[in-house]
Amino acid sequence: MRIVVLTDLDDTLFQTARKLPAGGETRAVLAARATNGHDSFATPGQLALLDWMDPSRCVPVTARGTEAYSRVSLPFAGPGAIVANGAVVLDEHGEVNADWQARIQHVLDPVRDLLDGLPDRLLAEAAGHGISIRTWLVQEPGCGGVYAVAKANDDASGGPLHALVPGLLDHLRIEADTTDDTRWRLHLNGNNLALMPPGISKALATAWLLERLRRDGELLAIGAGDSSSDLAFMRVCDLWMTPSGSQLDRAWGR
Repeated sequence: MRIVVLTDLDDTLFQTARKLPAGGETRAVLAARATNGHDSFATPGQLALLDWMDPSRCVPVTARGTEAYSRVSLPFAGPGAIVANGAVVLDEHGEVNADWQARIQHVLDPVRDLLDGLPDRLLAEAAGHGISIRTWLVQEPGCGGVYAVAKANDDASGGPLHALVPGLLDHLRIEADTTDDTRWRLHLNGNNLALMPPGISKALATAWLLERLRRDGELLAIGAGDSSSDLAFMRVCDLWMTPSGSQLDRAWGR
């Protein structure tokens, strides 16, 4: 039976230098370049995990857009990648899957005006709370903006972002912690606030890709991720795992 490992990247297989374990800087290996200089690094343990999973059967599943994913240097060689929180599926050659792209264009059309206005809305919410943020839409060729992101400028922990949540939930008419792919979803983990439109989901893309891979025979799918936004796609798999101390691990320990 074939095995495929669908794995998150940031804070699962690598992290920024700030998050490295004490004294781990000298042993860490560059894993992804960042345009802001905050590169990401893999520890020896994370490299050993990747070797055990086998890069030739790994499918990255990441919030990174295609441009940010192109700066990841780990040697993935599996049957493709799911990027931009599921808005884009890449084939084994790194080319955009046209069928999935057409589906995403269709689901984004009804919410385009609301989505395009989110950066301004985020800035207004932040100004009302006296918070300095940077915000943008993750842009994908052929689709335009696919989801919104905000980060606090003055606190790398992202603590100030929590003040924005009630107003955003009201604006998008959603409940906190919803996992319903047919509605807007808000995800906050550290200094990363993401607002995903209906139909944009790692889980939907994972289910779509696995259905196609299973046309070639039986397949055991293993999911790996660290955050609550990963759990839905991990549950599409047959087995899943999460790093100790991750957002998922902390939530389970309550």
